[in-house]
Amino acid sequence: MESPPAAIRLKPERAAYLRLYLRLISSRIRSQMQYRLSFLLDVVGNFFSNFTDLAALMVMFTQARSLGGWSFGEIAFLYGLSSASFALHELFQGAFDNDVFASYIQRGLFDQMLIRPLPTLFQMMTEYFMLRRLGRMTQGLIALGLGIALAQPHWTFAKLLYLPVVIAGGALFFLAISIAGCTLCFWTVQSTEVVNIFTYGGTTMLQYPLTIYQEWMQKFFVYVLPMAFINYFPTLYFLDKPDLFHLPPFVPFLAPVVCVAVFLLSLRIWQFGVAHYTSTGS
Repeated sequence: MESPPAAIRLKPERAAYLRLYLRLISSRIRSQMQYRLSFLLDVVGNFFSNFTDLAALMVMFTQARSLGGWSFGEIAFLYGLSSASFALHELFQGAFDNDVFASYIQRGLFDQMLIRPLPTLFQMMTEYFMLRRLGRMTQGLIALGLGIALAQPHWTFAKLLYLPVVIAGGALFFLAISIAGCTLCFWTVQSTEVVNIFTYGGTTMLQYPLTIYQEWMQKFFVYVLPMAFINYFPTLYFLDKPDLFHLPPFVPFLAPVVCVAVFLLSLRIWQFGVAHYTSTGS
């Protein structure tokens, strides 16, 4: 009898990985919920530590009616979209944090992962699941809700379906940056601050319209590191705003494609790094 195609044979393996992932994540959630008050304070603290960005926007717009032709409501929508994506990435990034992973390399903990019978990517994704990061997620969703209330976009069924896709795509893009940044640690051993420029710095930059920046920055974040696809181009579609770059009208719909492509590229970079990892001898 002819054997089934490889794609079909792999399905039980993928299901097993999914069950194992859910089991490991649920165990991490249970451990964090052992001390409910501590967990609640962590979430609240995470919320208020990230609320300052939105508060700064509010203060700014007490002195100005618009920024680069964008109202407060429109910028709140723009900011909420990127903030929600970044928070979702933080929630699921596991140990793909530059400082955390650098310590894994220095202490020889990554060497232990290499001898376990599980892919290193899977192990990294299940090392941490910090529920306190729901505070940032809540803040991002509040900003997004505020932007929707003030900007009052014309909703269609297509826009409603597209909104969660854009948020998930943005999370993949941020995760791709984190994975690529951690891969650098194979050679630098130390954490590299340049990664934070494109993660924490990137989410700060994305809370404002791309058109307020210098031309070279605009081109860099559209054509080189296309972070404009995380929230800027989709927001043009959601709010029916004109595209000052005069790109084709289908560009906002390329956002999920671009984000997935960048994520797949980061996986290639990770595989290359693991293949050339030589350990520190720790």
